[in-house]
Amino acid sequence: MNKVAFISQSGNVMKSSLACAMAVECSSNGLDVAIADLDKEHRTVAQWLTTRIENEIEPTFPVHSVDSATDALNCFNNESLAIIDAPSRATSATALIAQNVDLVVLPTPPSKKDIDLSLSTLYQLVNDGVPMNRLVLVFTRVGSAAELNQAIEYVRMADFGDSSLQVLSSAIWERVGYRGAINDSYSITETSFQTLNDSAKGVVHQLLSKLLR
Repeated sequence: MNKVAFISQSGNVMKSSLACAMAVECSSNGLDVAIADLDKEHRTVAQWLTTRIENEIEPTFPVHSVDSATDALNCFNNESLAIIDAPSRATSATALIAQNVDLVVLPTPPSKKDIDLSLSTLYQLVNDGVPMNRLVLVFTRVGSAAELNQAIEYVRMADFGDSSLQVLSSAIWERVGYRGAINDSYSITETSFQTLNDSAKGVVHQLLSKLLR
């Protein structure tokens, strides 16, 4: 079983959207997938799945609503891929999750404030003993290629000693089509626009390549 966790230090970063997109893509390709929804305040993934089932949208997969990091790590049933959607605020439980999964994904909008929040979380995880090669940052809600390049350059200035932070070269763009799909309980890989679907799938596939390397 491979385990991946999506974590963040703030809300509205498309954390749950990426978790759902990965689950949809893997399930569509025949993998057994399940998600642990640890976001007790919102239960975004659980509510998304409920509406998806009501609307008879395929594929579907198990979503476990859990209340602790320990429960999140232990609620799975030998699926090929276990996805943890962590709370929208990093907590002390975040380190426990990060120490026990194969990949930790930090979705991050391109503003300096959001990047600094993610870098702070990354520094703390490294201090807690999480290997750098297990951590990856992906930019979300990006307005343009120029904004993405500026954000990547800003992150490159971060000092992690002898290690370098993994940053995806592709990103999730700020597009109305993604919001519409999410509102209708589709994933960001299932919009009405093929270019948006292909772009989001590219991000998911890059993350999977890092998870399965």
